[in-house]
Amino acid sequence: MTSIGAQRQAGPVQIRLSPQEVLRQSFALAAQAHRAGALEEAEKLYRAILAAAPLHADALHGMGVLAHQLGRDDLAETFIREALAQRGEPTFHNNLGLVLLALGRPHEALAAVYRALEFRYAYPEARNALGSIQEKLGHREEAIASYRAAAALRDDYADAWANLAKALLENWQPDAAREAVEKALALNPSCPEAHNTLGNLRRACGDFDEALKSFDRAIALRPAYAEAYNNKAVLLLARRECEAAHAAARCALQLRPGLAAAHATLGSIFFAEGKFDESLPCFARALELDPDYLEGYNNLGASLLQIDRTDEAIAAYEKAIALLEEDARASSHFNLANQLLGRASAERAVACFAKALAANPNFAAAQNNLGVALQNLGRREDALDAYERVIELDPDYAPAYSNMLMAMQYSERYGNADALATARVFGAAFDRPDPRGFPGRDRSPERKLRIGFVSGDFNAHPVCFFSIGALEAHDRERYEIFCYYNCTTLDEWTARARGAAEHWRDIFGKSDAEVAEMIREDEIDILVDLAGHTNKTRVVLFGLKPAPVQVHWVGHTGTTGLPSMDYLILDPVSAPPAADACYTEALARLPFGRFCYTVLAAEAPLAAPPCLSRGHVTFGSFNNITKLAPSVIALWARVLNAVPHSRLVLKSRSLAEASARESLAASFAAAGLAPERVEWRGASVYRDMLTEYNDIDIALDPFPFGGATTTCDALWMGVPVVTLPSDRLASRQTFSFLHYMGLGARECVAASPEDYVAKAVALASDPDWLAAHRPALREALRDAPFSDAKRFAAGLEQAFRLMWRRYAAGEKPATINLFVA
Repeated sequence: MTSIGAQRQAGPVQIRLSPQEVLRQSFALAAQAHRAGALEEAEKLYRAILAAAPLHADALHGMGVLAHQLGRDDLAETFIREALAQRGEPTFHNNLGLVLLALGRPHEALAAVYRALEFRYAYPEARNALGSIQEKLGHREEAIASYRAAAALRDDYADAWANLAKALLENWQPDAAREAVEKALALNPSCPEAHNTLGNLRRACGDFDEALKSFDRAIALRPAYAEAYNNKAVLLLARRECEAAHAAARCALQLRPGLAAAHATLGSIFFAEGKFDESLPCFARALELDPDYLEGYNNLGASLLQIDRTDEAIAAYEKAIALLEEDARASSHFNLANQLLGRASAERAVACFAKALAANPNFAAAQNNLGVALQNLGRREDALDAYERVIELDPDYAPAYSNMLMAMQYSERYGNADALATARVFGAAFDRPDPRGFPGRDRSPERKLRIGFVSGDFNAHPVCFFSIGALEAHDRERYEIFCYYNCTTLDEWTARARGAAEHWRDIFGKSDAEVAEMIREDEIDILVDLAGHTNKTRVVLFGLKPAPVQVHWVGHTGTTGLPSMDYLILDPVSAPPAADACYTEALARLPFGRFCYTVLAAEAPLAAPPCLSRGHVTFGSFNNITKLAPSVIALWARVLNAVPHSRLVLKSRSLAEASARESLAASFAAAGLAPERVEWRGASVYRDMLTEYNDIDIALDPFPFGGATTTCDALWMGVPVVTLPSDRLASRQTFSFLHYMGLGARECVAASPEDYVAKAVALASDPDWLAAHRPALREALRDAPFSDAKRFAAGLEQAFRLMWRRYAAGEKPATINLFVA
């Protein structure tokens, strides 16, 4: 008989797995899929595990990591905290720290990572995470140390080297950053973080083409790399490729809507396009996502400034400053103050400079710019005190000497002798001629000369207005013109200046030594300074003596003080015979004035004197209020009180400031002039400003610093200008124009304060003269010899030729007096 057992058929042996083993193998498959980037498959497996075992710590942790990778950090925190409730694993604590950092809670993140390190001190991933948190908290040196520690704990830790490179670059250690990023790429050529950092390094070094390749490589390695897209957008913005930058920034935001930096980048693109209103929501969103985003506050402040929401802008900047470490706050207050100063908010700038100086009392640049702001508000004596303080703090701070010398021209506290003494101190400190000299230079006296003009004002600026005609009229057969431009502003006047020169050199941002070498290589024979001690000056450059003959022309109203500046171009009215002693340079007197006038608005319509229709005389001054010294205010009050019912119109950019108006109003009231007789006007565009002269019967020239552009504007609009010249060059500008015009000098040039009042009263009493001379003054200005560019240029070239002949003959610079032929 066949037994029962013999009747069974053979088959596969079935092994029953325990539930724990099933979970273990399922988790192994989930982890493998997760590591391979198959996130959807990994999630299905994790969820299957948790359906069977809701408290499975590793699956909870895996879900948390996966949620973090997908940008769901709120969900990631929940999963990882559930995992930690089951088991206190150091990896769980470390990854919780990374999630909390992504959620913008760096202090909690720090506690989590420190907890991981308590469990496992030699834990490279936790050291790496610690570095990221320390960076977020602004502790960059500590972050660098943490990344180094992480890299030291694991020989193949490319990510730690990449993070180290990023931190070193942000700390501006480019050489060390390059070494670290190269180490990261040597360990893992496919490390996207390393390529991203290399792109930032290349961009910071100005290698934009290679930087773009690095960002594209990082994106190719990780297509969902939002940070790399954002960095690419920043690079494209720097290249002014705004359309492509928009696309890259929007890719970053699509991949990671919570990336604060990408919102800020998008805002910066709108800002660059002049769409300030559109930039504001972007910066606001960046700050909503990251309330500690320092650059977000700075960018928001910049946009608010552009649309004149100044108080809100200051509040934004102040929040940025509060995020800085204490030793960096002085610089940030200084930067904000400079922006406010540039936006004609001198009053607010003064407050910010004061904060910078409170943080760092020895901050020479802040003390200097405080002086500029005070000067803009008409507080000339306070400004002078500020400049003196700068020189005490730093005797080698050249801008303070220039500002001091310029401010002295406005002040009655100093005379020509004081200005000369200060200029000599400057000259002694900054005159450092190149010992090479010019041994190979052709000294033929009549050869074609190379003339170089150095200026930051080849744009809509008085210096350009008073020089462009002569530049355009130069004899190209005998003179080759070079222009060295120390500014980034480009406008129609820049285009004219560029067209007047055979050679154009942009020198903004270059050192004096670099520019001097450029001038030597160009073999300039006569180098002409068009700034002196005014704004955008490069006067220190002239102390290096890069050309055989050096000349100051328009710009400053005094001596430069540099022994290497050979000549100063003036005229017999501006510089009568006794004036030579006031200058370190030899004077070259042109026969028709020192300015070459160019008509700026030929079509500006003339109107009859307003006194004919209003029944009262209106005096006016459109000069910088820094020129309104106490004696000027007192004398003008005398003029108006001597002319019943007369009014005074004051127009200046600084009069937009309430404190400036209030201070001047108090000064006029103290001088006996009722406040209602003074009208205050702020700045306006040039052609609108010219038409405002139709509201003026008689212009009053301030002293000891009179008008130049403002005088010509008034005369072009037919308004006579009463002036009081003294021995100071700055006071003789209006006198010079009137003299060479041959019309109005007798009626307008006063010999004393009493004569000033008498002449103003006499003009106010003669409306027929005012009406007849409205068109006559314009004609006289248009027909004046200094308005004839060819005639003026011929005199200027004659002076240049005489200077060169003296140099060619080995003679020292000496006075040149040119006379009417």
